[in-house]
Amino acid sequence: MLSNKASEIMTREIITLDASSTVYDAIALMAEKKVGRLLITDKQTPAGFFTERDVLRRVMNKKLDAKKTSIKKVMTSPIRAVSQDTHIVEALGAMYQNKFRHLLLQDEKGSIIGMVSMRRILKLAAELGRGLAETQTIGSIMSRELVTVDAGQTIFYTLETMIKKDTDCVILLSRGEPKGIFTERDVLVRVAVKEIDTRKTPTSEVMTADFVTMAHSALVGEVLDEMYHRGFRHVPIRGDRGELVGIVSMRDVLKYAKAFDIDENVRKTWKEIEEFWDSEEHYTPG
Repeated sequence: MLSNKASEIMTREIITLDASSTVYDAIALMAEKKVGRLLITDKQTPAGFFTERDVLRRVMNKKLDAKKTSIKKVMTSPIRAVSQDTHIVEALGAMYQNKFRHLLLQDEKGSIIGMVSMRRILKLAAELGRGLAETQTIGSIMSRELVTVDAGQTIFYTLETMIKKDTDCVILLSRGEPKGIFTERDVLVRVAVKEIDTRKTPTSEVMTADFVTMAHSALVGEVLDEMYHRGFRHVPIRGDRGELVGIVSMRDVLKYAKAFDIDENVRKTWKEIEEFWDSEEHYTPG
């Protein structure tokens, strides 16, 4: 399946916004549509992407007026795209190397025809792993680099920490105990589109308090399946005594999905993915 063409799992539903729009227009549209990215077009030609990561790094804590600043000043460009004939395994390799969550596909004329998201590839990986014999636990592949912030710290401070630590997720603590999680999606829907003074408001007021954790003894496939069905990008992991011992991101689970004890053909495909991750190949703007 992973050797099939990426076009077989792409979506044609790409939400676009004209390049003449403001940053506020973009943020409001993303929040309304509950999406993490927009394709910015200039005279109907793809000009760039605007994502939750851009909101965090290029908009929040910056001295700009979102209602007056052009989206062109903060979008990610140029557009990167690959051929519709690209294999899924190659698309995943490109996304992993470049830390992309989305990858545009183009036809033989260079026209954008669809997009592959990390979530769609996660769905595929979940389907491959379902029902297969598996022994590797999530504790063996999780990242122990858990970024934490006191819940009483201001939103401004937490945003600066996320940028400095190059993370899209932090765990918020109160007296040393986890009280919530704060992600790029929270930045978008609970801060960026609201009239909030980030220098005075504690992060506890905008965090997600009811967050899900999983045991370090859970199997990789169980966590992967849970992430897909709940739409999670991150899952904090707890130890035997209920303490937080690490966190797993979508990229971690995809990277180690090769741990499934599955047939030789699929094992070979995961090996191909590893080779793409380790190679120096990069895609040029399309």
